[in-house]
Amino acid sequence: MLNSIFFCKLFDFFFGRLILKGLDSYLIKTEFYGRLMRIDHPVFHHSFLPNIKYLNSKGFEGKYIFCTDNHGFRSECDTKKEKNFDFGFMGDSFVEGTSVNYEDTFVGMFAKEKSYLNIANLGITSYAPSIYFSKIKYLLDNDYKFKHIIFFIDVSDLYDDSVFYKLNDDFTVSERYEKDKGLKRRKFLRTNFPLTNYYMFVIKKNNQLKNSSPAVEKSTPSFNKKAAIKAEWTYYESDNHPEYNLSISDSQNLILKTMNKTYDLLKVNGTEMSVVVYPWPQQIKNDILNSKHVNMWERFCLNKCKKFLNFFPFFFEEKNKTSFLEVYKKYYYWNDIHFNAAGNKVIAEKLIKDF
Repeated sequence: MLNSIFFCKLFDFFFGRLILKGLDSYLIKTEFYGRLMRIDHPVFHHSFLPNIKYLNSKGFEGKYIFCTDNHGFRSECDTKKEKNFDFGFMGDSFVEGTSVNYEDTFVGMFAKEKSYLNIANLGITSYAPSIYFSKIKYLLDNDYKFKHIIFFIDVSDLYDDSVFYKLNDDFTVSERYEKDKGLKRRKFLRTNFPLTNYYMFVIKKNNQLKNSSPAVEKSTPSFNKKAAIKAEWTYYESDNHPEYNLSISDSQNLILKTMNKTYDLLKVNGTEMSVVVYPWPQQIKNDILNSKHVNMWERFCLNKCKKFLNFFPFFFEEKNKTSFLEVYKKYYYWNDIHFNAAGNKVIAEKLIKDF
């Protein structure tokens, strides 16, 4: 038994990657490909493979198409671009465009309307200010040029950078407490035993399907517990949240410090900066129009930003006309925090008009 396991692992170590590559045309039809296309990056934590054409990416409303260009930036399929960009869009899953086709993301709509410009979608799920800085520095150091970068500062950025990510002295990004998490061991196993990684994914998915309960129709959305925690800081009554590593004010200072570094970096390279803020559903329901999130970034932008765009007024006005639930159903995915195609269109129309 032990000999069989040993030889299976040995075979996987030497030939697993080749076998998976040979199966690429099959795997691209499976959810596992979503794991393969998101890769670890030695400098800025994680990225996409270049030249992806993933036609079966699973979203909230069925399948959608996911492609990257030759730089690993989300884009139209079969796109090749130079390293000189007019606009770069930086942010997390909202900028990546979770669960919608590229042409239905606000970056895609902006790029279509401004087809005479070269646009880079630099955003990827789970990015935060430490990665914004690290990735932009890496790109600039490798001869990329940007005239203007628009930052979509997410509500979750404060939590992610104070609890999850760490910007190191050499400008790389690592995870806090990575030794306790066993990250090096897990990355080694995932990289060097790809077939085992695939089998573990299949087993995990099968268990999830086996143990999942049938969907129950509810009149109010049910949010992921972690998402709810990340959203709370803007309307939490105390400065100390039990789920945060630092006080809320210290966490604010931490990400402001990082974004000031980013501003200095861009200024030296002749790149303009703009900042956009927008509410999660939790902000529309529980926060105020003059949110801590809005105030923080509006003050930051003084004498720094080409433009500061605040989408809180739009969504709060919509809520005042109807209700939170109506606004949520119209612009967001049910039981989720992300914009649907209609929400993306609201953002795109303002971007197209103002830039």
